Amino acid sequence: MVHDHVHISYGVSKLGADIPSVNLPVGCTCRKDAPCFKKCYARRGRFSFMRNRAYLETNLELWHCDPQFFEQEVTIAAFRSRFFRWHSSGDIPDADYLAMMVRIARNLHNTRFLCFTKKYELVNAYITAHGALPDNLTVVLSAWGSFQPENPYDLPVAHIRFRHEAAPIPENARLCPSYCGDCVITGMSCWDLKQGEAVVFHEH
Repeated sequence: MVHDHVHISYGVSKLGADIPSVNLPVGCTCRKDAPCFKKCYARRGRFSFMRNRAYLETNLELWHCDPQFFEQEVTIAAFRSRFFRWHSSGDIPDADYLAMMVRIARNLHNTRFLCFTKKYELVNAYITAHGALPDNLTVVLSAWGSFQPENPYDLPVAHIRFRHEAAPIPENARLCPSYCGDCVITGMSCWDLKQGEAVVFHEH
C-alpha cells in the first residue's frame, strides 16, 4: 500500500525552526463543547490555507487508516529533535492515539514532548488505568475562562488572559514569552511544567 507521508511542521513561527510538530484538523478532533472554537487561531492564518488544511486532513486520515505507519513516521521525526510539540492545531482524537503518544515518549528518552489538550477525560482515564505519564511527556490541560478542566492528578494547566474579559488565573502561572525557540533552553518552558504548575497565554 502506497502512503502519503505524515506531514511534520517545521519552522512554525511560535515554535522556531528546531521544534517540529505534528498537527491535526480543528473541530473534528476537539471536544464538542470546546469554548475556544470561535476564537481558535488554528482556524485562521497559515492553518487556513488550502494546502495546509489538506496536510492536516491527510494526517488524520493516515492515523485512522494505518496507525502503525503514523506512529512510525512521527517517531522518525521526533527522534531527530530534542523537543517535539503535539498539535499546534487540533487535539488528541482518541484514547488509542494518546497511548501512541505515550509509547513514542517511552521509546525516545532523549526527546521531550509537549501537548496541550482540552480532552482531559482521555488523559485522566489513561492515568487511572495505566499510571503516570512518562517524565518526558508533558501534558498540559487547557482552561478557557470559566471552563476549567477536571484535574484529579494535578497536571499542569494553561490559562488564557483575555483582552476584554476577566478570567481566573493562578498567581503562580508563568507568563508565556511567545517564542518557544528561546524559552526551551531556560529550563522554565512549558516542556518543564510540573504537577500543580500553570502557564498563562495572552489571547491570540
